[in-house]
Amino acid sequence: MSEVVLRAENVETGYKGVQVLWGATVSVGKNEIVAVLGPNGAGKTTLLKAIIGFLKVWGGSIKFLNEEISGLPVHERVRKGIALVPEGRKLFPNMTVEENLVMGAYLYNIKRDKEIQNIMEIVYNLFPILKERRTQKAGTLSGGQQQMLAIGRALMTNPKILLLDEPTLGLSPKLANEVLETVVKLRNELGVSVLLVEEKVLLATRVADRIYLINQGRIEHEVLKKDFGKDELLYRYLGL
Repeated sequence: MSEVVLRAENVETGYKGVQVLWGATVSVGKNEIVAVLGPNGAGKTTLLKAIIGFLKVWGGSIKFLNEEISGLPVHERVRKGIALVPEGRKLFPNMTVEENLVMGAYLYNIKRDKEIQNIMEIVYNLFPILKERRTQKAGTLSGGQQQMLAIGRALMTNPKILLLDEPTLGLSPKLANEVLETVVKLRNELGVSVLLVEEKVLLATRVADRIYLINQGRIEHEVLKKDFGKDELLYRYLGL
């Protein structure tokens, strides 16, 4: 693995005293796409919430570029270069495409308006359809376009790593493929590392460099790209 951008080590956390993660360890290298796969309720989303800061870490550590960030509030983690695209997209449906993108740039003040415009142009170059529909309300976009907007909004923070929570949820196979092709473009063209939570194992293997399998809050197996074609991956996944 290349230089480590993010490492969550032996993370334990949960909700209202109910533990969900039990010593979970994952890492993401520079320019790497890493997927976390597992069934519903396995702890995938909980892991992302702990990394971004929505959940307090009870045990273990979270390091970003070798800096311990477990005690930092969410906005400080975002400022350092971590962005989350939540499950369900969470767009502002009655606001335009461009207004949603501007909302993603909340870390910047008015004096940095030029920087906002520069990042927005990068997003529009990555997603030409968003530029075409920049005055259209987000709620009227197709599911795939809404997911692209959610990713674009996260990119407005100029992140070094993107956390993607079920980006293909509810999308047709064609649109799901398009979204994951975009994930590869993010890595190849922008140099953004990606931690991808996904239930569609076959789609994930097309884009991921490494895969972690999670079950009942524990990381049970790590699979390298060279092993994706082996039956062991599907056996272990389906065996969850």
